[in-house]
Amino acid sequence: MLGDGRRAWLPGPRCGCRLISAGSHGRGRSIGFAVAGRPARGLLVACLAAVVVACPPRAASAGDFSAGAAGSGLGDPAVVDLAVVDLAGITLDDLSGGSHDLSPAGAAGPAVFVFLSTTCPIANAIVPRLAALAAAADDGDDDDDDDHAGPVAWFGVLSDGGVSRAEAAAHFASRRLPFPVLFDPRGQLRARLHPTHVPEAFVVDAGRRLVYHGAIDDGFAAVGRRRPEVTRHHLRDALLAVHAGREAAVAFVPPVGCVLAPAVGAASTAGAAVTYWQHIEPLVRDACVPCHQPGQVAPFSLTTREEVAAQAAMIVEVTAGGRMPPWAPRPHAQPALVGDRSLGAEEIGRFAAWAAAGCPEGERKAVRPPPRRAAGWQLGPPDLVVRMPEAFSVPADGPDILQNFVLPIDLPEDRVVAAVEFQPGDRRVVHHAMLFLDDSGVARTLDAATPEPGYSRFGGPGFLPSGALGGWSPGNTARRLPGGRGRYLKKGSDLVVQIHYHPDGVARMDRSDIGLYFLDEPAAAVAASPQRLVGSIWVASYDIDIPAGARDHAVTAAYRLPRDVTVVGIVPHMHMLGSSVTATAEPPGGPPRTLIDVPAWHYEWQEEYLYERPFTLPAGTRIAVAARFDNSAANPRNPSQPPRRVSWGDGTLDEMLYCFLLISADSTADLVHVILDNLGHDLRLPRPLPR
Repeated sequence: MLGDGRRAWLPGPRCGCRLISAGSHGRGRSIGFAVAGRPARGLLVACLAAVVVACPPRAASAGDFSAGAAGSGLGDPAVVDLAVVDLAGITLDDLSGGSHDLSPAGAAGPAVFVFLSTTCPIANAIVPRLAALAAAADDGDDDDDDDHAGPVAWFGVLSDGGVSRAEAAAHFASRRLPFPVLFDPRGQLRARLHPTHVPEAFVVDAGRRLVYHGAIDDGFAAVGRRRPEVTRHHLRDALLAVHAGREAAVAFVPPVGCVLAPAVGAASTAGAAVTYWQHIEPLVRDACVPCHQPGQVAPFSLTTREEVAAQAAMIVEVTAGGRMPPWAPRPHAQPALVGDRSLGAEEIGRFAAWAAAGCPEGERKAVRPPPRRAAGWQLGPPDLVVRMPEAFSVPADGPDILQNFVLPIDLPEDRVVAAVEFQPGDRRVVHHAMLFLDDSGVARTLDAATPEPGYSRFGGPGFLPSGALGGWSPGNTARRLPGGRGRYLKKGSDLVVQIHYHPDGVARMDRSDIGLYFLDEPAAAVAASPQRLVGSIWVASYDIDIPAGARDHAVTAAYRLPRDVTVVGIVPHMHMLGSSVTATAEPPGGPPRTLIDVPAWHYEWQEEYLYERPFTLPAGTRIAVAARFDNSAANPRNPSQPPRRVSWGDGTLDEMLYCFLLISADSTADLVHVILDNLGHDLRLPRPLPR
């Protein structure tokens, strides 16, 4: 309740209403922070600030589920008394056994509560930054003589009834937070503060008046969208403003993270037409369980009804937003692709309806067992295992890493590779991998120039590959190329593995393995057979010049086939500014055919797409590629803030447009002819002038 009797409603991301702040300040405890490498000190002011959302309260509707509304995702929006938070009578134990009286009577000063999780990757990734922020505040407290309100108390909060104390203690022990984590399985603190996501921070003064709540910083623009660097420090800035005696510029910033499941007893049980066993389990089994099972890359398991129900609100948000399951191509816009993980509108609606009904179980029936992945090689023992020469250290925090590792391949003769299976050394931090071949030795030179294993290079691997062996991303199942096809592997080639790492809050070591499966026939025999060898051609534009601030900049490229080819797969490629890409085949005298349509490009989820049924394109077919780029400040992936003019290049600040096609032909001579013609076409394209 505000001072004039008004209540404040927590805003959801779709509300679109103006925030109005009001309040007065009193004096409080001083804290310190490191700002620009120097300690900054001042007073943490007891703040009576409140946030009023200038729109009327309303009940949640079905539209909230499809749009990923903030809050619990079920029932009415959360109402919070922003003037005074009632923590009377709450005493919680931390994971080390300590007891903490959170009431005003037990308070020695201001407090920061951060709701965390054992499964949310964003909450885990932000732990090192939280630890550094809390440590900086403690350093300022130690030598402050003008101190009347007591030290700032920092608390993590775990409010998840599905996690045991022992599991939680083991999880946070490796993260070494400098403050206690309160174990709140009954949701006592959650019921008073009403968080909607993890991570979410709440700052209260010594009188338990709310000062700030919401995001810690802008490290993530959305789920699965990590920014290149943190540029806004919401929690730190709010505290600095308050201790300096001025009102925080913003008292609420919508948190970005994993949606908290509704509290026990909060969900409606009405409308149970959609049940787990009849409607939800088949979707989860096929679209989610390949990654969300023990030992796989996803941060939590979805193999039981209880596990799915605990994540129901989060599932509603990420499926409605198209972020999960990870699948970039537009459904049904191109020929059927192997391993299609997309969900249709009706399937997404099932999740929303089930969550709204309280996650009813329904009548259990006989179902297919989930696709559990056994340990070891999915295709059986490989013919050759190539391993990273040494482990690579992935830091606990920081931007994503693209590291290229050079792996010599010891072969007595040329071979044809029918399948490749990539096994991450540490699935918690390996996001995806691309596999290139180098017979020139350039990659070894690049590797030798760096002290760490491998070398860092954004975009391409830093050389013109002599071939490629595909790639790996979470959820991909290792498969042999169709029709007895294979990729040529020349004796003496190096395998260059480009791995995308994403730090998860704990320092990790990765040493990944690659299994190669060869065709039984000699390479010469395969080359003499029709439609057996697979090669790569590409359509590219080097004429890229994107003005600063351009939100929808178009770039096109084209190539005309000189011979008939069979298209086996496709790989579009852009950098961080790419927003969409479409490739179309325009055969002579025939209607155009969409080869791939990616309406929302994500650099983090690029992969190699194989067609379920390879198809023929006749000689004379024009392959046209159309892409859009967003170089505005509104693009959270833009590595330049403020935006700068961007041209072609393989650096983090540059852009590219490639679309690779995996092809075979009726004869090796035809395949080689097309590859050489494509290379000649590419060399004739205008290149950017050196900068």
